Amino acid sequence: GLKFFPVVGWAERGGGNAVGHGNSVPRFHITWGTGPGVLEPFVLRVREAQKRGLVQFRFRHRVNEIIRSGNTVTGVRG
Repeated sequence: GLKFFPVVGWAERGGGNAVGHGNSVPRFHITWGTGPGVLEPFVLRVREAQKRGLVQFRFRHRVNEIIRSGNTVTGVRG
């Protein structure tokens, strides 16, 4: 149910390339509505996955590697 404003902005546009200051692609999007409602769909989904044993939270741990299987993130290593 989250809806985005149909204009993509260029926050901190900078030099426009991946090696210079700023972003090489748009990274600034405005949603209709703000606050906790923006995060709620994601929080509910990850908390449900936690209950099912699919996600484990490890606060204050450093991640050194993102583990992928094809285009899917399957874990992290730290």
